[in-house]
Amino acid sequence: MPFENINDASFFYYSVKHKEALARMNYAVRQKKLGVLLTGEYGTGKTFLSRVLKKVFSEDKYIFVFVTNPRLNPLEFIKEVHYQLGAKLNITSPEKMDFLRSIQEVLEDYARKGMYAVVVVDEAQSIQRDDLLEEIRLLLNVQSEDSVLFTLVLLGQPQLEEKVERIPQLKQRLSIRYKLSSLDKEETREYIDYRLKVAGSSRSIFTNSAYDEIFSLSKGMPRAINNICDLALLSGFIKKKEMVDKDIVDHVGEDLGDIKPAEGKNNIDSA
Repeated sequence: MPFENINDASFFYYSVKHKEALARMNYAVRQKKLGVLLTGEYGTGKTFLSRVLKKVFSEDKYIFVFVTNPRLNPLEFIKEVHYQLGAKLNITSPEKMDFLRSIQEVLEDYARKGMYAVVVVDEAQSIQRDDLLEEIRLLLNVQSEDSVLFTLVLLGQPQLEEKVERIPQLKQRLSIRYKLSSLDKEETREYIDYRLKVAGSSRSIFTNSAYDEIFSLSKGMPRAINNICDLALLSGFIKKKEMVDKDIVDHVGEDLGDIKPAEGKNNIDSA
């Protein structure tokens, strides 16, 4: 299934934009920077990139924590990070400070073993409480006197930048940033061909006009491209077509509802 919206790193297409974003995150982790901020519209591949990032690093040297539901209160957030790090507490009714001390202890223990932690907060634009962002900033203070113990990776839609701006101390700690944009027309075609090749295809399946229409409908958003192509392959199979043409793609766009063909033109500049 070449167009599943799952985080399978083998299907990751390295556009110039994605290479740049991944390189910055890679640099932040290898150089033990405090934090990195990656923003982009829904469906541009931010979550996918974070999973690819994990694949880059050896599991016996790096510990990854993924917080995928940031609509938590500060204590719940700290508990989640604490749990995923594998920290233990032998206290009947621990307070927040107990969890923070325990996190620091386990991070220092990892450092002594030559290991390093990466805390990824996904969909961070959905954080509703400024006190949680403040807690994330305070968590970045959980470092040793002479070295950084973990790198924070914040992923979110563009409005996350506004939230970070409201907390200058957090903004200063996120020294590495990148805004991920959608694919252009040529990259959209390359993206489709790459995923088909990984899935085992050895021939062209989409016509030239179909590629153009997919770009027009998806505006170069990888998640939208996947949705369109997945249904287009199914429709082409049902209709016993040798190739997916523009008409099939148009009908798929209508079926998806929120994706509509652009009137009077086939090409839309990527956002």
